[in-house]
Amino acid sequence: MFALRSAIVCLAFFAVMYSTLSGLVASGWWALRRARRMQTARAAGFLFGLRIFPLTISTLVAIFLTLPSFWLMERRSFDEDGATFVLAGFALLLLAAGAARVLRAKSRTSQAVTDWQASSGSAKEANAPAMSAAKGAPALMLVGVCRPKVMVSDMAAAVLSEQELQVAVRHELAHKRSWDNLKKLVINAIPFPGMCGVEAAWREAAELAADDAAVNSRQDALDLASALIKLSRSSQQWAEPELASGLVCGSSAISLRVRRLLEWRAAGSRLRCAWPWALLSTFIAVGIATQYGAMLVLTHRLTELIVP
Repeated sequence: MFALRSAIVCLAFFAVMYSTLSGLVASGWWALRRARRMQTARAAGFLFGLRIFPLTISTLVAIFLTLPSFWLMERRSFDEDGATFVLAGFALLLLAAGAARVLRAKSRTSQAVTDWQASSGSAKEANAPAMSAAKGAPALMLVGVCRPKVMVSDMAAAVLSEQELQVAVRHELAHKRSWDNLKKLVINAIPFPGMCGVEAAWREAAELAADDAAVNSRQDALDLASALIKLSRSSQQWAEPELASGLVCGSSAISLRVRRLLEWRAAGSRLRCAWPWALLSTFIAVGIATQYGAMLVLTHRLTELIVP
């Protein structure tokens, strides 16, 4: 019974913290949406981190602080009221809604890929690193989450030159290296009202980041820009599945991408930009570890305040 109480209280605390942080992120995004657009590869990582920040923090606090503090400091007598169960039920509802969204997205994506492969007669190539497609499939698309594959339509092969096709495939492989389809699955699993703006901005930034990763020279930039222009003329006919990344789709800012490619310049190393985040994460982890006992006491008091 005490273990069940612990789980209920943790779920209730998670619901309060996740909703509060998500509301702050959504409100902050609306306040900042008029700021200068983030047009670098780093923006994609920042925006995805911002989107999953409420889930990450709420989960870590619930598991490593709320649960042990309740287990060590709470009385064994039952003293939770109905609001605690309502909050726990809300947390379960969020998790169930996320699971339903993921299953629906996976089903729709699998059905679309099956239809495109069947129309091109390539269903037997399911284990190949690349697949061909027809019947209204997007020109180039990365499909799959755990083992993503590049799908190339017959129209792309007919319209694009060999150089344009090569750099376009490198764009899709950049999505694969960034695990963008897995990130889309995670986003589907954590629904919350008001997050559409952050998600749309991340998708756009992810396309810009893939463009940057695919281009190694001025000629590559021109070839990719040419491919985008050629394929965008038919983009309205393509429906991109939720767990896939297409070269050209309705959500991507083609004009912005083409302009950036035409203005392409060689970029320096990006490795130096990662160390501040690693240093900050290490500093926070060390601080919590050294003050873990005090953090448990503080968390227990906070739990008693916000969870009835």
